Amino acid sequence: MEIGLLRTFLEVSRTRHFGKAAQNLYLTQSAVSFRVKHLEDLIGVPLFTRQRNNILLTSAGERLIPHAESIIKNWQLALQDVAISEEQDLQLVLGGISNLWGTFLQSTLPKLTDSFPSMVIRTEISNHLELTRSLLSGTLDLAIVLDPPNLNELGHRQIGQIELALVSSYADLKSDQVQSNDFVYVDWGMAFNLRSNKLFKKPLTPILHTEQSQIALEFVLSHGGSAFLPLVLVGPYLESGQLHRVNNIKPVKRSVFAVYVKDSERHPQLKPIIDKLCEYELRPEMRL
Repeated sequence: MEIGLLRTFLEVSRTRHFGKAAQNLYLTQSAVSFRVKHLEDLIGVPLFTRQRNNILLTSAGERLIPHAESIIKNWQLALQDVAISEEQDLQLVLGGISNLWGTFLQSTLPKLTDSFPSMVIRTEISNHLELTRSLLSGTLDLAIVLDPPNLNELGHRQIGQIELALVSSYADLKSDQVQSNDFVYVDWGMAFNLRSNKLFKKPLTPILHTEQSQIALEFVLSHGGSAFLPLVLVGPYLESGQLHRVNNIKPVKRSVFAVYVKDSERHPQLKPIIDKLCEYELRPEMRL
């Protein structure tokens, strides 16, 4: 089966429009229609229901999406693996949730490259569920997360820690004033949610809900408000007086974990990489 058929199918399923899919793929609309029809003929079932201005996935189409994504991802990995030079004998596919890239992982990439000069690194940003799926499907080597999945097939190891402080654009703000001063909710995982809820007498209703700390920071700086953000991220703003710590709320520490497949044949190669990630975190300049 041509990979192009699956790419076309995924683009149509994403846009729900043959014309838009054709523009994004630099194809004619008739070529897109032909590819989808050809794929349906190969599989033997319809993938879309076609109505005027309304293209919907069939149940078979819904089931095909994760398989198509996995096939394309594996094909890309195969091409990259074949293209690696003789001097580059190790490839690492490293995934992480978005909140950990800017505050934890980004600074480790140059250090990993220095420690393993023959290694090629490929990065992915996704949520906990998709990272777990990628690990189990073999398209991801390591996932860096806050809440490691509780699955027999997967192992995990703590590689670091971040401190989340409740900061505000308003000086001398008290904990019981947070709700009335535009609280911004940043998703730091289930364990954090349970712990932070105990810090307030009533559940906080956020003005903004986001999974990215950088979005929350920019919102608080420009609009005003409060949010739990990493000290490593907000440190300069606390020093300059643009942000302030909320009174009587201590920082909440969150552990960072590397997750891997236990019985993978890649595990012996991954162990020294995980060891090195732990070493980076223990150095003073990496303390969060």
